[in-house]
Amino acid sequence: MKSNILLALAAIAPVATVTGKSEKPNILVIVCEDISPYLHCYGDPIAVSPHIDRLADRGIRHTNMFTTVGVSAPSRYALITGRYPSEDGANYMRVTTFNPTFEVISPPGVKCYTEYLREAGYYCTNNSKTDYQFVPPLAAWDENSKNAHWKNAPDNQPFFSIFNINTTHESQLWVNNNKPLEIDPQKVPLPPYYPDDPEIRHGMAVMYSNIARMDREVQEFLDELADSPRKDNTIIIFYSDNGGPILRGKREIMDSGSRVPFIIAFPDGWKAGTVNDELNMFIDIPATILSLAGVKIPSNMQGQAMYGQQKAKPRKFVFGATDRFDEQIEKRASIRDERFLYIRNYMPEQSVYRPNAYRRQIPMMLKMEEMRDHGLLDSIQMLWFTAPAPVEALYDCKEDPCQIHNLAENPQYTAKLKQMRAAFQKEWIDKYNKNWVSHEESYFIKRARPDGLQPVTDNPVAVITKDGYFVIKNPKTAVTVSYSVGEAKMKIYTKPVKLNKGDSITYIAGRIGYKNSERITIKYKES
Repeated sequence: MKSNILLALAAIAPVATVTGKSEKPNILVIVCEDISPYLHCYGDPIAVSPHIDRLADRGIRHTNMFTTVGVSAPSRYALITGRYPSEDGANYMRVTTFNPTFEVISPPGVKCYTEYLREAGYYCTNNSKTDYQFVPPLAAWDENSKNAHWKNAPDNQPFFSIFNINTTHESQLWVNNNKPLEIDPQKVPLPPYYPDDPEIRHGMAVMYSNIARMDREVQEFLDELADSPRKDNTIIIFYSDNGGPILRGKREIMDSGSRVPFIIAFPDGWKAGTVNDELNMFIDIPATILSLAGVKIPSNMQGQAMYGQQKAKPRKFVFGATDRFDEQIEKRASIRDERFLYIRNYMPEQSVYRPNAYRRQIPMMLKMEEMRDHGLLDSIQMLWFTAPAPVEALYDCKEDPCQIHNLAENPQYTAKLKQMRAAFQKEWIDKYNKNWVSHEESYFIKRARPDGLQPVTDNPVAVITKDGYFVIKNPKTAVTVSYSVGEAKMKIYTKPVKLNKGDSITYIAGRIGYKNSERITIKYKES
């Protein structure tokens, strides 16, 4: 009976510990890079991932978690704001390479979700990748460095802590190409869009070997927590920042680039070893974390909570969009329900494959191009390279998990095509992406830099009252004010701060995409 009560509490409260005491949970997030669900617990027969598999055994394994695009910076914008990057002009990968002053400016009032956690009393650390399409505001983190760690959190504060693992990043396919393999290339499964070639098999084995190394790093973070008394009240979350890293994976809005592993484990073992098949997106992760922490989800956050007191109804659709990938430009968008994926191509004159210089450092990419040029690829393997590309595509993801067979012109699927096309227009374009459809990248750059310069946050107007309270007189929801008294660490201003005679207080304001205001220091002198 007591066990059933605890499970019910866990479903609705921020977290219910094994003692039955409900309190704000600690939250540990482990993020790897650039992998689709190439893990044994997701049914991959050759993946070596025993540590992540054990985490899945003690948690909930999500099978339908999708990013908005299979590449890091736009994905990480969604992960830190809970918003669609295409609507906010954040969907252009490495736009800063060509416009060095550019940073995305989010709509007024949009903040990093960690700002809300800090306001609620959380100690927030990030170790240490950001890549959000903007420099993180000062208020986003208590610690943001290679040394950032939840162990630095005061004992009386709950922590929220992210650790990023680079081992499976796309770049490691060439960096580790000549290292000893942990997977036999002859045993790797090849999707039908790859030729059976020794170099292709070797590249796949490098990817699986990187995953095995990453799996061991995950366990190091779990061991650190296991040795701490904080383990009894810590939620653990694991996911990849986008799909990939292999060809026709990363940068895609097909499942091969957008579908990622996501595991969440509660400290009391709630729903341990179960599977969640509901459709979810990266924009739902910030909303879920706020819900679990007992923090109200802001109205401008487009994601919805998967757990906690603010849990929403399951999604009917998930969405995606592609734009710039370094020096290459494309424009496609997608909508997916539980079974079917619809893709609309706005640049069908070119092939879906783009000769991205960064990706062309992967040995197996050069091999694919060589085989293409010598006519050694079959019709399925040539689909990625063929121009013009279809304006519309419809795939049955259940019967065709590799999304090879385009059903858009199949009369048997005319009704489904019309249904997905209508939902795409109503639920994705009309609701979130009117500007994205009608404008190019230059529109969003100009929107962020109307005069070519980065805007600066206005200085807050502050006073110290006669009875010693520091007060911000013009608080604005669009900005966050950080302050410190003496040599203390910066905190977020949420209410008047009581000072002692002789105290000096330093304060500064910031918002996403803006330069910080001036750093101002004033001293309390009793009159």
